[in-house]
Amino acid sequence: MDKDDEVEELIVRNLSNDAEKSTFENGYSESVTLKEMKVVRVTLEPGWGVSSDDDANTNNKYCQKSHHILVVSGTLGLELDDGTKIEIASGSGAAIPPGHHGWTVGDEELVYLEFQRGTPSTLK
Repeated sequence: MDKDDEVEELIVRNLSNDAEKSTFENGYSESVTLKEMKVVRVTLEPGWGVSSDDDANTNNKYCQKSHHILVVSGTLGLELDDGTKIEIASGSGAAIPPGHHGWTVGDEELVYLEFQRGTPSTLK
């Protein structure tokens, strides 16, 4: 184990009870911070898509952040700025590079966990 991955104390947070909550059109997120790791549960309704919902808030068609996720239920459709398209199904983990946009596939709600690493001050 890398020295940076050592855990010095037990920290338990509940995504349903202890989370910071944020709502947006067609979805919401709940997050907890565990020292240098933030865990975010994102729930997106059928029909959600970056190109339709989020473009009003940004001038970029593609998200410019990277993400580390685990799809809990539903399917995430993803297109990279190089034209690559993929569907990421329930039970799959993914490391997503900058330059992408996504959408829910089908009629099922999409739920995924995102893992964000940093210092406590950068995770707020």
